[in-house]
Amino acid sequence: MSVRHQVRGYVEKLFEGLKEKLHGGEYLVFNVYAKEGNILEMVDARVDFSDEEAIKKFLDRTTRETLEQEVKGLRLIAMVLEKDGDYVFSSQEEISEELKEEIKEMIEQLKEE
Repeated sequence: MSVRHQVRGYVEKLFEGLKEKLHGGEYLVFNVYAKEGNILEMVDARVDFSDEEAIKKFLDRTTRETLEQEVKGLRLIAMVLEKDGDYVFSSQEEISEELKEEIKEMIEQLKEE
């Protein structure tokens, strides 16, 4: 299996972790990239969870971005979205409460900009 296919599988697993908690609708999704536990980049995208074409475009873009970030030594540690004032996290690894708070603060700052 190629690296691209492995990354795509990982991205799809994270996305499914979000999708299973929703019933369609449009949400802002944040991809969180980190190196050694330090969040270094966050990329946001609006995704319509009831539109298969929009989902495919998001997954394609996220796969491409993740491959590019890995070249820089960063990895995709989580996908996060805000739903009704609460945050939904999808990750394949343990994320401490402290790190979750840091991610939430970064999202709030991004939304203010």
